[in-house]
Amino acid sequence: MDSKERALAAIDFQQTDRVPMDFHANPWVYERLHRDLGTSSHRELLLRLRSDIVDLRGVVDPVYHGPVPLSRDLGDGVRENVWGWRQKLVETATGWEDCYVAYALSEASSVDDLEQHRWPSPDWFDFSDIAERLEPWKGFAVMASGASVFQHPTFLRRLEVLLMDMATQPEMAHWLMDRFTDFYVGFFDRMLTAAGGRIDILRAADDLGTQHGLLFSPDMFRTFIKPRLKKLVDMAHSHGVKFMFHSCGAIRPFIEDLIEIGIDILDPLQAAAAGMEPEGLKEDYGDRVSLHGGICTQHLLPMASPGEVKAEVRRRIEILGKGGGYILAPCHVLQSDVPTANILAMSEAGVAFGSGSS
Repeated sequence: MDSKERALAAIDFQQTDRVPMDFHANPWVYERLHRDLGTSSHRELLLRLRSDIVDLRGVVDPVYHGPVPLSRDLGDGVRENVWGWRQKLVETATGWEDCYVAYALSEASSVDDLEQHRWPSPDWFDFSDIAERLEPWKGFAVMASGASVFQHPTFLRRLEVLLMDMATQPEMAHWLMDRFTDFYVGFFDRMLTAAGGRIDILRAADDLGTQHGLLFSPDMFRTFIKPRLKKLVDMAHSHGVKFMFHSCGAIRPFIEDLIEIGIDILDPLQAAAAGMEPEGLKEDYGDRVSLHGGICTQHLLPMASPGEVKAEVRRRIEILGKGGGYILAPCHVLQSDVPTANILAMSEAGVAFGSGSS
């Protein structure tokens, strides 16, 4: 099996030669891995780590030709992107990270205020050569990512303000979430059309939980999030593309609803969060939705020995890989506190123990 065949068969609960693997890291981890492993390209690194999925963001992007800069430097290390959200590189406990430093719509008090913002359009992007630029990746399962219906609005409105909108002035929340949803449905519909079948997975990310519980009630999820996610799912499925949904946190009460709207892959299985234990997730949902992730980035990968990492990867494969429907991956984008030795241990264990479990 090549990587595309392996990943797509696992998502469809079919027999595979080994459990497929996926891998994501922040830019500083990628730089370190290239130095440590002697790789010189993203493709070479993915092959070295035996990753079966390539995320197109930053690898194969549409050509931007909008009327404002895609990203601009505002000074003092602050950058503003095309949406108007602002980030600054900050040294955190786990290394350098881009952090949000301003929220352009946090003071808006009406829908009219929201309408005055400079909103980007899918028309600002040229997808015409995407198919040609995807050809070198045809052996991989190719994933387009970057869609969001809740989290990206918080980058403009601020999380606590948007949550208050949902509770006290829902017209503001509906308008803002619709703006993002409509953009991403249009953007990725154009990308998938132009790709001509060369994209296999569309991934959306909306963190809906904390370590211990939900950010809002199931009723609010069904009012604000579920119908908008369904638009993205339906659009992806219209192209024959699988849909991956990412949410960190303790989101078990939402899983039945996510399955109902047709998501194919649930990510990232944050096992350290309440109610997200792999055994229970596999038993209750593992024959209806594929599971992606499960390797802890909070404790295991930063702090354990390579031998402990390999043992935990083996346990995860034994639990989650039975009957297919599992893609081995970290619970989140790897941060700078994860040593190279543990990244290699995760990959090596996936190959060593992943055969015959699906």
